[in-house]
Amino acid sequence: MSGPPIPKLPGYTISLPQSLGDKRLSKGQSLTYVNGYAREQPMREVKDVALRETGSLGQDTATFSPSKSTSFTDSPSKLPQWVENDRKVLRFYGFFKESVVESNIENHRIRKMVLYYYLEDDSMHVAEPKQDNSGIPQGTFIKRHKLTKEDGVSFFTPSEFNVGDSVTIYGRTFFLTDADSFTRDWYCANYNREMSEALPYPNDPVDNYRATFGLTRSSGNTTNRMDDFKRYIEARLGKPSHLLNGDKLRQFLEHNKRVLRFWCIWDDRQQMYGDRRPYVLHYFLEDDTVEILEINENNSGRDPFPIFLRRSPLPKVLPHNMTTVSPKQSKQDCYSPADIRTGTYINVLGRDFLIHDTDTFTKNWYMDNLGFTDEDLQPVEVREAVSTLPRSALPPFNGYGTLQDSLQNCLSLVPKPPRRDMHKLMNKDKIILRFTVKIVETETHKHSPTDLARRFVLSYFMMDDSIQIFEQPVRNSGISGGKFLERQKVYKPQSEDVYTYMDLYVGADVEIFNRTFNLAEADEYTYTYMENNKHIFIMADHEIMLRSLKAQAVGREDAIRTALIEFDKNGSGLLEQDQLEAALSAAGLKFTRHQAVSLTRLLDQEKSGMVRIEDFLKAVGLA
Repeated sequence: MSGPPIPKLPGYTISLPQSLGDKRLSKGQSLTYVNGYAREQPMREVKDVALRETGSLGQDTATFSPSKSTSFTDSPSKLPQWVENDRKVLRFYGFFKESVVESNIENHRIRKMVLYYYLEDDSMHVAEPKQDNSGIPQGTFIKRHKLTKEDGVSFFTPSEFNVGDSVTIYGRTFFLTDADSFTRDWYCANYNREMSEALPYPNDPVDNYRATFGLTRSSGNTTNRMDDFKRYIEARLGKPSHLLNGDKLRQFLEHNKRVLRFWCIWDDRQQMYGDRRPYVLHYFLEDDTVEILEINENNSGRDPFPIFLRRSPLPKVLPHNMTTVSPKQSKQDCYSPADIRTGTYINVLGRDFLIHDTDTFTKNWYMDNLGFTDEDLQPVEVREAVSTLPRSALPPFNGYGTLQDSLQNCLSLVPKPPRRDMHKLMNKDKIILRFTVKIVETETHKHSPTDLARRFVLSYFMMDDSIQIFEQPVRNSGISGGKFLERQKVYKPQSEDVYTYMDLYVGADVEIFNRTFNLAEADEYTYTYMENNKHIFIMADHEIMLRSLKAQAVGREDAIRTALIEFDKNGSGLLEQDQLEAALSAAGLKFTRHQAVSLTRLLDQEKSGMVRIEDFLKAVGLA
């Protein structure tokens, strides 16, 4: 007669060689790598070895026979089980019956559960779905580990589960009623077995009791708390009558933190000092209360009072015997979600509010619970046409100070300093264009020969478009020299525009305070800066000059060559800048003096101040 099996505890298991004649008692290598993953080889065990023999005292003989493992094993040709079955879980739905004593309502209870089987390590765990207000600690029923069968030795395998079967774990029997789609597909692929259809759960005595007395939480048109029999029993037991209207606790738990939001308008302009003001209306579903918040608009002239109506039930009609909202108003006399919709008016304590829009959650709630369509919840256009106010005309500039300073007196009561262009201040600082200028006569202003002989230096500051004129002192001229014009912005004649860099180039005339100055020449820095930034200084772009000369030279080739030869007095083939300008002017070509200077600087490669006639003809395409 064999004895009880040896328990699987530390110190009770043995590991001997396959044959007793094998004297290699060393522990072999058990850790290997297969396809890059660590794998543990099974240990060698002794087969059919007698652990106890019958002695002289009549002891029983017991032989050890290891149980055959029914779990999945790793084959040397594939990945380990924990890698191949990673994150693969079989899920079954079921229930078990729990006995209930000392209760006249039920003698047993049906408790639903979910059984999870992890294929990666053959472990299991059982969970019970949580129910609100069940009074039973629910959640994880059995923690995850390898569960043994009733014999206490072998472990559960996937082949022992099926819909409609029962499983006994630790003395408690679980009935399997359904499985998810992944589990059904996995059994078809690995065991070629189709599972049964889902089975219904048995009736719970508590559910029958609740249905009998109208306590079942159903989604019908009439709530259970409005059941006549229930209300009669509660009234007989002494429940106050004002609490029999509805289950406020259930309403709070089901609709907690659910708020319907509406945008509304109160137009009170028909009254004296009335106005059209926007508001936000919040309807709290948890207790059927309403609050109205005021939207603070910029420059509205009103103090920012955010709350227009404190949270409370909103009556449809204001009673005559009170001036404030009473919390004892009946539910039928107050506004409900069905009474508030887009495009309708509601009466807020004698004030008509127009509901013109809602948020996304409110629209979805109305469509899901009240059957409204998207067309019924379209927003109403409430924006009015904004009348453009006439712009006040600015007075003409009187010439004192600057135009920006005078403009500030017209824009604000307290004048502010005009804003400066920080980009130009940071990037154009210390960039000064200097020109040599002289006074020229006009038809309205005549000057003496002494004034016509005076030479000035005009400095243009790129950072703020200001101009300064300085006269170099000349001995025995009778004129002291020095600063001729303080640095300032100079306005064009009969205009509110100032002189900019586009108006300054060699050969241009500028009128400054009734005096006309001709820009005779510029310094080397000004020429170089203009040529490097020819995209803004058009007169310094020699390419535009050459294209213009080529277009004007069509049909005048002989006249241009004749004029160039006539001004070459010594026949050297070289012309100075003045001679080149005179020759082109004699040929009838139009250009500015600054363009001629830029062309001369381009063709004068030796920096001698002379231009070869041959180079010029090649440049204009006449060679």
